[in-house]
Amino acid sequence: MYTEPSAQADPREEHEGGSTPHRVQISERGSFAHASCDCGWFAPGRRSRDRARRDADEHLAAPEAA
Repeated sequence: MYTEPSAQADPREEHEGGSTPHRVQISERGSFAHASCDCGWFAPGRRSRDRARRDADEHLAAPEAA
């Protein structure tokens, strides 16, 4: 299994107003790339690494759910 660190150039340790660290990883299982975060969030498997990275970027950009 291959794991790629977050594609973010500046890692965001915290969402605004939150204290949960958000470190996203892209891992590959077979022909699928999966994005997951230390906070417990995960995205579905994608055949496109680029789409998995975009899922991760969208998670980091989203405001903390209350």
